[in-house]
Amino acid sequence: MSDDILQVETIGEIQRVTLNRPDRLNAINHPMAEGLLAYFEARRRDTATRVIIVRGAGRGFTAGADLKAFGQPDMLQDGPNGDWVLRDTMNAMRACPQPIIATVHGAAAGGGLALALACDVLVAGESAKFHSAFLKIGLSGTELGVSWRLQRAIGTSRAREILLTGRPVDAQEALRIGLVSQVVPDAGLDDLGMSLAKAMLEAKPDALRLTKRALDAALEIGNFGTALETEERGQMLMINRRRS
Repeated sequence: MSDDILQVETIGEIQRVTLNRPDRLNAINHPMAEGLLAYFEARRRDTATRVIIVRGAGRGFTAGADLKAFGQPDMLQDGPNGDWVLRDTMNAMRACPQPIIATVHGAAAGGGLALALACDVLVAGESAKFHSAFLKIGLSGTELGVSWRLQRAIGTSRAREILLTGRPVDAQEALRIGLVSQVVPDAGLDDLGMSLAKAMLEAKPDALRLTKRALDAALEIGNFGTALETEERGQMLMINRRRS
């Protein structure tokens, strides 16, 4: 693997994306943010890649925005007068048709928590700690869609307790409250991510994409009947393709 700030490995129909600033706990500076946005926007028309895994190099997933880069040429530009690159990245992650698996070990803090929550499936190593971090540095407790995703993932009371106190959530608590679906020793985390990705590849390509779209739509739909209609349209499309 190269020394690029964002490493992409192609493993058959799987792509594994590694945040690669281990000396800074993979803190997100502007080049990394731009790289993430470009990567996920490019997946919109990528039919060769069917599942994506996101991981961090070194000791953790990512510590979020690189605060030590403030005033430096590579500082993150998001903000009132910035480019809103991370916001656009979250939208690009939800818009890309491939299911995204986050394999989290160590810190997933601030923007790192948001990045993990923008994925479809979260699994954790035993060292994982999820931390909103924003309140602790004098900012609002919510950013980058965290309030929307976290309340839907674990419920309003738990999500609000975590965001209003700014306390970290370790791997076992994350499993108990449904923030992650599995916890394994850190040494087995990459294998777990690959195992899940390969299991998803057993589905037909269109079926996998339609399922992700239906799951996202169901979070927005206000009634059961509309959800049924949406799912039926996708299912009929797949049935017709099998017949042709």
